Amino acid sequence: MATQPAIADYPVRFEVMYPEGENRWMILIRWLLALPHLIVLYFLQIIASVLVFIAWFVLLITARYPSGMFNFVAGYLRWSLNVTVYSLFHNTYPPFSLNEDSYEPLLFQIDEQDHHNRLTVLLRLLFLIPHAIVLSLLQLVAFVVGFVMVLAVLVTGRYPRGMFDFLVGVGRWSARVNAYALLLTDRFPPFSMR
Repeated sequence: MATQPAIADYPVRFEVMYPEGENRWMILIRWLLALPHLIVLYFLQIIASVLVFIAWFVLLITARYPSGMFNFVAGYLRWSLNVTVYSLFHNTYPPFSLNEDSYEPLLFQIDEQDHHNRLTVLLRLLFLIPHAIVLSLLQLVAFVVGFVMVLAVLVTGRYPRGMFDFLVGVGRWSARVNAYALLLTDRFPPFSMR
């Protein structure tokens, strides 16, 4: 219980609405329908990577993330999460947008900081090693759970709540780690799926 307040006030929020009444067969083709998004995201990822590289130097010098760069990188991360949520859970097609609150099934928000700690910016990759190890194992399990979930949805027409919660938890953890890796927040992500 002692860790709950630290998680509740963490500057990255990620929530996914539970899918009710979705067309069960759409789960088979949503990944195909997401291809236009994936193509756009490929190019946005290149731009975001360049911006994060530049922001790393700017943060070391000024301890401030330029607002336009922050908004673009946060928007890129949000867009990629919208597409992931669409592909796994919802039939509502995501917009081609970097804007917050543009996709109703997903709540993804990042609080912008006024001042960053230069030391955490400098050593960010080193700090991410424990998360990378745990998340890689969780994502392997999530792949198996996702496959079983697809079969369950095809048979029952409903998302098993435990599988849904597990996949959303892994997504939440991953979103926090990605925001930290992209220098969007200085707060070290909790080792938690809540």
